[in-house]
Amino acid sequence: MSHTYEIQDFWVDEVRRLAATIAKKAIVTIAGEDYEYPITKTVERDGFFKHYIEVEDEPIGDIERTVLVNENNIPLAIGEGIIEKGDEGWQFAFKVFVSLDKKEGELNG
Repeated sequence: MSHTYEIQDFWVDEVRRLAATIAKKAIVTIAGEDYEYPITKTVERDGFFKHYIEVEDEPIGDIERTVLVNENNIPLAIGEGIIEKGDEGWQFAFKVFVSLDKKEGELNG
């Protein structure tokens, strides 16, 4: 005999909060050189969270790549493409959607 269950919103929120703690910094490639930037802010919303990093006014050059990494420098998200960067700073956001399939499942006993 099987029984059904449904994932509750609290669990989905907890998974999202846990996922938001995994990333620790970003490695940004500017004009061929890698620079590390800490996550300056994390914003959680319904269904997603955003990690923000701030790239300083120096160095000047094209931003070629951004990599969000965990504490062991394992890549979690990679962005590629040229962004022209002058002498003003930039703020980047990594937006991540987290969801669990909330359809009914089976408990087998």
